[in-house]
Amino acid sequence: MLILMRISSKSKIAFDVILDIAAHTEHGHAISMPLISQRHGLSLSYLELIFAVLKSSGMIRSHRGPGGGYSLVRQPETISLKDIVTAIDGEPNPGAELGAELWVDLQSFMLEKMSQITLDKVLRESNVKIEPSTKGLFCMKPEPKIKVSSKSAEKSLKKSPPKKLKPQLGPNSIFSFGKYLALNKA
Repeated sequence: MLILMRISSKSKIAFDVILDIAAHTEHGHAISMPLISQRHGLSLSYLELIFAVLKSSGMIRSHRGPGGGYSLVRQPETISLKDIVTAIDGEPNPGAELGAELWVDLQSFMLEKMSQITLDKVLRESNVKIEPSTKGLFCMKPEPKIKVSSKSAEKSLKKSPPKKLKPQLGPNSIFSFGKYLALNKA
């Protein structure tokens, strides 16, 4: 039996959700699952299923604690519609029926076109509004993709890994919060 590629509504929702996360990440903000649920009119349990797949695929990460939420792991230009659809729905599996070659060619063409549609491209063409309640919350933006030669990769493997810096979410004590308020009053 020939199985044609079908883009599920779950994949379409996942693309919209990750586009929202990408827009917030671009502005240096994480966005929480309850906010995404509210913005897209989706249940939290349904979003948890989608987020689990996107997280295990290495596209998003979570930030714990007050002001926590989700942000992109990779640069938006490295995540395509094809990546999201195959993560959510799996790889299409063509069968061996008569005329299957035509459908395989058509499916290959569709996958090629989907790989050219990146989050970055869609972000530039869309107008995703940044959630006002996330403006005080900061996350780390994804690291830019840098091409590394094999010699420099070997050298970097021998060095100790760099320490991860936690983003400063705000004042860490009531005293520094008071100073912060006093400075920002003027």
